[in-house]
Amino acid sequence: MGMVRRLLLGFVWLLFVFLLLQLAGFVFYQFVVSRPISGYGYPTGLEQPHAELGYHYQPNFSARFKGTAYQHILIETNPQGFRDADFAHRSGEGLRVAVLGDSVVLGPGVEADERFTSCLNEPVTARAASAGQSVASSMQSLDWRVLNLGVHAYSFGHYVKLAELDFLGAEPDAVLLGITLNDFAPMQSVGPARRARRQAEGWHKPEWIARIQARIGRTYAARFLDELDTRLRYALLSADEREAYHTTWMRTVVEAWQQDENRERFATRLDQFTDLIEQRGLPLGILLFPELNALSDPATFDGPRQQVRALLAARDLDYCDPYDDFARQPDLDALFLVRDSVHYTPRGHQLLCEAIERCLEAGTLADLAEASSPGR
Repeated sequence: MGMVRRLLLGFVWLLFVFLLLQLAGFVFYQFVVSRPISGYGYPTGLEQPHAELGYHYQPNFSARFKGTAYQHILIETNPQGFRDADFAHRSGEGLRVAVLGDSVVLGPGVEADERFTSCLNEPVTARAASAGQSVASSMQSLDWRVLNLGVHAYSFGHYVKLAELDFLGAEPDAVLLGITLNDFAPMQSVGPARRARRQAEGWHKPEWIARIQARIGRTYAARFLDELDTRLRYALLSADEREAYHTTWMRTVVEAWQQDENRERFATRLDQFTDLIEQRGLPLGILLFPELNALSDPATFDGPRQQVRALLAARDLDYCDPYDDFARQPDLDALFLVRDSVHYTPRGHQLLCEAIERCLEAGTLADLAEASSPGR
């Protein structure tokens, strides 16, 4: 009886501690006592092996981010396996523009309708009127439907393969390619591709265990403990170790762009992609994504962007570079997620949308602007 009593008391004590943590987590997240700093985390089951792409998203999937900060945000995929509405044709939809890219296009940490692709789908005149702005006549004539084909960790090899696979049923009339500065990475080397190989070969955690862990991770208690662990570990770091993860990542990117192998791979994949698009007769525009370190310290971090611009200019490719639009903002941190120099907040996505429209008006995305005009 003594053992049973001790076990019962232990269970009651654990339950009490769990309830306290639940309450603390509820207060922390629901009342925004402090801005969460832990990551977003892609939901279990989102990725699945793909014979040619290495991995892709599960079609008709629905789940929330599993990181501690963004569990209120839903990820839903369409029948083609992208985070967007069904790509089926709609009556009077205009030019179908497929936007290709990695997680920046996917939009972690923001709702689907807060991304720049959703903003581009809104009538320009209506948004300008609500903001008290005027719209140039060339912008009033845009007639398109923007399709989001973003998948996290995709790189140029994936974009080439998507073009070879006819964009997995998106059936675009034009393409806007979003470039992140590490897009030279080989397809097979990115983390999701390695996980997909392990899954295909049976070297993976059973699905039921992963789902139980995901369910436990959604409790306020688990999220709050994770948040406390992150903050404690950060507090114990030395000054040198406190350099943000994405600053370290960007240093790696700068070093990688100094290697001939990476530059040549990027240029080769760029040529392969543009050749495929040209063969299909599709108008093409290219979008460069501004990165926080390059904006804050261009002398140290802006080399890769300049090299990409040179590659695009040498090939006479239309591209939009919103770097200056971002650099003019008084609070750069407000444009990016917490402790993240790559992914944008809703305000960052809005600014990106406005920059793309500026590029269309200025003629730096001439093929897309011409193709999306009535009477094309």
